Amino acid sequence: MKWVMKMIQGALIGAGALLPGVSGGVLAVLFGVYKPLMRLLAHPFKELKNTIVELWPILVGFVFGYLLSSLLLGHFLENYESQSLAVFVGMAIGIMPSLFREAGEQGRDKKSYISLVVVFAVAFAVLLACRVLKLQIVPNFFWNMFGGAALALSVIVPGMSSSILMLPLQMEGNATFYGHVTGSIGSILKGNADMVALIAILLGAVAAFVLLTKLVDYLMNKHYSVMFHGIIGIVIASTIFTIPYDAFTASVSDCLIHLALVCAGYVATMLLDKMNSKVEKPELS
Repeated sequence: MKWVMKMIQGALIGAGALLPGVSGGVLAVLFGVYKPLMRLLAHPFKELKNTIVELWPILVGFVFGYLLSSLLLGHFLENYESQSLAVFVGMAIGIMPSLFREAGEQGRDKKSYISLVVVFAVAFAVLLACRVLKLQIVPNFFWNMFGGAALALSVIVPGMSSSILMLPLQMEGNATFYGHVTGSIGSILKGNADMVALIAILLGAVAAFVLLTKLVDYLMNKHYSVMFHGIIGIVIASTIFTIPYDAFTASVSDCLIHLALVCAGYVATMLLDKMNSKVEKPELS
């Protein structure tokens, strides 16, 4: 029954790659499969024979967890957008202590704080410009590839959540780009999948795995603190633009409901943080 447990672990990693405030990479580390998974992604032909026996249940479970999570997230973002965003904001706030702890595991220096401030300023400026100019994303092949790459980063970089890069991006009708990507993946289970969008998302994920795995290896081993402080800057800027401000100002009851949802997301992530705090980040070599 060992393979059943590995499939369950794979499903949790797949869900963690999508859920805001959760990192599939951190869960992979926790379950002891991060190193072989990264070896397989970095050298698929060379490492296939060495890792496939260990990883096949993880990979099968990952696919199922990914698809089911995409279906559920797409549904909630489509039907309960502001409520979902409130939960996501709470989860983003809840992950901050974990990120600061991870960022300081190998010490902090002036470069670390410069990275945080500069990356925050750039991300904030870009997102503010998008809001001021009322830029709306029209999903096309390029943007769907970007979505796939963002999803891959949640597995490659422990502590990074794919939603951080996608939740602030708006589409026509004020829908989130994150909802579009998760809905596109989840549509496989509905039987009405947009194959062109799915191919673009898959290509983006594969490209990120191929091109960024070795870069993340280098950054984690040579510039660990700088990289993670930069991630913190992105998280803070993205969270500011993810808050559903209209829902908080609609009425007193709406404000209280959404505050409660923020608290629920915060508590859920803090509980996960207790588990993640025991995880030691690996070297990929």
